[in-house]
Amino acid sequence: MNKNPADIKEEFQNRLQWLMLCRVMVASFFLGIAIIAQLQRSESYLAPHLIYLYGLTAGVFVLTFIYASLSYKIINLKLFCYSQIMMDILLITALLFITGGINSIFPFMYSISIISASILLYRSGSLLAATGASFCYSLLVSFQYFGIIHPLQIPAFIARGYSEEPLVYPVIVNITAFYLVALLSSFVSEQARKSRLQLKEKQIDIKTLEALNENIIQSINSGLLTLDAEGKIITFNKAAEQITGLTQAQVYQRHIAEIFGDSIKLYQITGRQTNGSIPVRFEAPFTKADGKVLQLGISSSILKNGTEQEIGNILAFQDLTLLKEMEEYVKRMDRLAAIGRLAAGIAHEVRNPLASIRGSVQVLQKNLRLSDSDKRLMEIVLRESDNLNGLISNFIQFARPNTQKKEPIQLKHLVDETLQLFHNSAECRGNITISQNISEDIYFKADPQQFKQVIWNLLINAAQAINDDRGEITLTAHYTAGGLTAARELNPAAPGASPKTKVEIIVRDSGCGIGESEQDKIFEPFYTTKERGTGLGLSIVYRIIEELGGTISVDSSTGHGASFIICIPQ
Repeated sequence: MNKNPADIKEEFQNRLQWLMLCRVMVASFFLGIAIIAQLQRSESYLAPHLIYLYGLTAGVFVLTFIYASLSYKIINLKLFCYSQIMMDILLITALLFITGGINSIFPFMYSISIISASILLYRSGSLLAATGASFCYSLLVSFQYFGIIHPLQIPAFIARGYSEEPLVYPVIVNITAFYLVALLSSFVSEQARKSRLQLKEKQIDIKTLEALNENIIQSINSGLLTLDAEGKIITFNKAAEQITGLTQAQVYQRHIAEIFGDSIKLYQITGRQTNGSIPVRFEAPFTKADGKVLQLGISSSILKNGTEQEIGNILAFQDLTLLKEMEEYVKRMDRLAAIGRLAAGIAHEVRNPLASIRGSVQVLQKNLRLSDSDKRLMEIVLRESDNLNGLISNFIQFARPNTQKKEPIQLKHLVDETLQLFHNSAECRGNITISQNISEDIYFKADPQQFKQVIWNLLINAAQAINDDRGEITLTAHYTAGGLTAARELNPAAPGASPKTKVEIIVRDSGCGIGESEQDKIFEPFYTTKERGTGLGLSIVYRIIEELGGTISVDSSTGHGASFIICIPQ
């Protein structure tokens, strides 16, 4: 495993600090014992032997201070570490010289230095330290043996016997001990290093797996949360945040019922089922902070640890609101198609006898001498037959809209013409104020006559929703952003035409509004809440907009008016 140079440097610095600390502790311990033992045999604190020990102790502390000062400035830390080990061997040699040379009891101190080298520098360091210790010790005892030097003789630290033996014995015994210590300690150090490297690799693998697991959880398109045994939320992925509009910090350690309400039952949360391996699937509403109600599809399963012990639950959920709306849309289309087929057949069957009835009544009016009451009855028959014929025409138009001859139309001009006709109609009462905010640069392709009927029917619906008090009807329109088709392509002379993709038209009234339970039915044929309504006006609007490839929706609540929003593609 390749290491970062910065990590290697930090590791060496940590080892050097460890070496410095151990040096101070060992030197303090053994030199302190040596000083105490000598004080028991000496009457003065300034005896010559004690002064040497004082100096050696001070040298250890001074060198350690110098090492600590240089440790963060040295570039080649490995060489710096080798130099400290060799200096320690020299200090140990000095300690042996002070305490009797070949007869000193402190040759084992070399082994401590060799072990330190194996820990810090592994096999190469321990062998080098053993070689240095062997050389210094051999040189010391050889010089002493041949009388070149005369080590100090401190009685408390002299082991009798070596001076009487041949020189080769102490040298061989100690050098053999040095190399054995080097080999054994380096073997342990190498094994420890391999174990550390393997552990780091495993830790890296674990971290990689944890990161991958976290990325997988955060990348899932479905909302995912985990619960502890008490039903409190532990994790909350990004998709869950996007669906609910809540953050991990807002839901952490909160009970699931506080977030999703009472619609999630206890047995559903805890995953209580016949077979614990089968997730529980259910649907539940969720109300966002802005009041929007979502329909969520939720799957709950048991969360287990490595020993198969149940420790909580996992909830995966998706926003099914659009899917539900699409299902309702498809059902509505199926109903409208069925009604349309029925309407087309009935309308043609009724129109023919109705025409015969009207013609016969007109002939009778001309050929018979009728009293005033009979004439009124005849006029009622003719008027109602005209109304019935108009109803059948609307019926046929709903069932089979005329093929739209699309052409570029200027919305403002079309709305102005429609409003002029509406102002002169009986539906426009004096208590209604009509305003429009539509710029002249809005163009799109549609059949002008049919789209006039769309505006007309929406105006009539808005006027009928306004009671005897004063009311207001507002028409607005604008382009929606984000497309490549432009109004300029439809009419290059259109001022301010810019790249857009849809035209959004809003007809808003201040009438009685539409209840939530009625909003799914208002576009169905023959559904009306008005006494004289036929229930075909909004149905015809819906079919025309549908033929244009657009959409129409309503935004309303009881007592707060209604807004019909039309989106027409360019």
